[in-house]
Amino acid sequence: MLLSPPARRAGPRPGAIKIAAALGGALYLFVAFVVVIRVQSGIVPAYAAAAVIAALPFCAYFAFRFPMIFPFSLYVALVPFDSLLQVTGGATVARLVAGATAATMILHAILLRRAFAPHKAWYFWGGMLVYIARSLLWTSDPTAGLETTLSVLQLFLLMTVIAMYPASKTEFRVALGLLVAAGAASGAYAVYLHLTGNVSSDSGARVNITAGHGITLDFNYYAASFILPIAIAMFFTFYGRRGDVRLASAASALLMLVGLLLTGSRGAFVAAIAIVVYFAFRSRYRAQVLGFMVVAGAVSAFFPSVYLRFARDPTSQAASASGRTFIWETGLHSLGDHWIFGGGIGSFGNIYDRNLLDVYQASFQGWTRPSHNLLVGAITELGVIGLVAVLAAWFVSFRQLRVVPKTSEWYGLRLAFEGAILALFAMSLTIDPTYIKYMWLAHSLALAFLNQAAPRQARLGLRKRQRTPVPNTLPFRDVRGQPARAE
Repeated sequence: MLLSPPARRAGPRPGAIKIAAALGGALYLFVAFVVVIRVQSGIVPAYAAAAVIAALPFCAYFAFRFPMIFPFSLYVALVPFDSLLQVTGGATVARLVAGATAATMILHAILLRRAFAPHKAWYFWGGMLVYIARSLLWTSDPTAGLETTLSVLQLFLLMTVIAMYPASKTEFRVALGLLVAAGAASGAYAVYLHLTGNVSSDSGARVNITAGHGITLDFNYYAASFILPIAIAMFFTFYGRRGDVRLASAASALLMLVGLLLTGSRGAFVAAIAIVVYFAFRSRYRAQVLGFMVVAGAVSAFFPSVYLRFARDPTSQAASASGRTFIWETGLHSLGDHWIFGGGIGSFGNIYDRNLLDVYQASFQGWTRPSHNLLVGAITELGVIGLVAVLAAWFVSFRQLRVVPKTSEWYGLRLAFEGAILALFAMSLTIDPTYIKYMWLAHSLALAFLNQAAPRQARLGLRKRQRTPVPNTLPFRDVRGQPARAE
């Protein structure tokens, strides 16, 4: 049931607080015990263990009171490096933190007895997930299809929790500030790698981020993780109320832009330009945005990696987008055989391999390649029906933000999310973003933003039954004090 938002935020019951505190204390003792055991076995350094044990009470407090600040912000910081943080069973640290984030948000909503009803785009993403799951019935690669479907399901469940979580205005703004801070720290790390010579031999000397077990972070996915933080930083830059916040946000945006440039990702570079241009056309701060563009252009001249890649295609084949056009042509070769329903989720690699010997490639791109394009991948695996479902989810996610008018205090943040979604869609034409965490994070936070600007509150639990009033044994009396007669 949809209700208007209450005038005052309800708090958890005292009994619930005691239960949560007891559970938190037990969890703290258990984690501390595990850390001590790890120190004795030599797995964890003693100084790291001391820091973890000292920080746990503060983390537990924020997880209980403000889950969007912690552990959600930790999840945001880990998303760019997700593929490097592998643990046993194929999971990643970011996935484990995502599970903890969902659990703390659900607990917080239950204790407050309050949640938001998801906005329109949530239903479209859910419909896309249903169609993806149905395509498992005819996919040519059930193993890859099931793995992809489970990944999308987990991301959609986290989106659901974020879309319903009753964050306060302060908590939401602090979470956005931490998102920008995490992006700036990631950009500073890219600059550090560049200055210390940790670059690849690829054209333009792109920063090279690897893990100890030999896994290398994809340049394009790492660059795309800067898109949403840059958009939020621009909101704080042009719409912030304090001068120091605006200055720090502008510096963070430039630092993230440098990190993006050092990856040499042309798609991310175009996406970043799209954000700035969108602000220039839709914001009332056009002069300030143009000034930012001039400064950003001057800074980019000192980091020419991406310009070198524009000037010289690494495949030595002009207009091939580093061989992507060869992959697209091969994948679409047999589209006429399955254009309505597609080949099934996760089947692009198999379809590509079947067509490879029938399609000429001026520069051989190898076997079992991903689609590197949202549209090509969707129509190949899901057909026209699936492509319509995917595009509808993107479009509604963008258009639903229209409910925030220009007169609203949230209008600048609306531009940030619209610009980020537009930029990510532009970049999705050169990578495979549908199953990547940062893309779902952008759409999920857009739903959380609507909960602040246009809330639709939902009541948790069932209504209490109306009790039948017990008749009074004493006779009712009228205004003269005499016993009232029954009509």
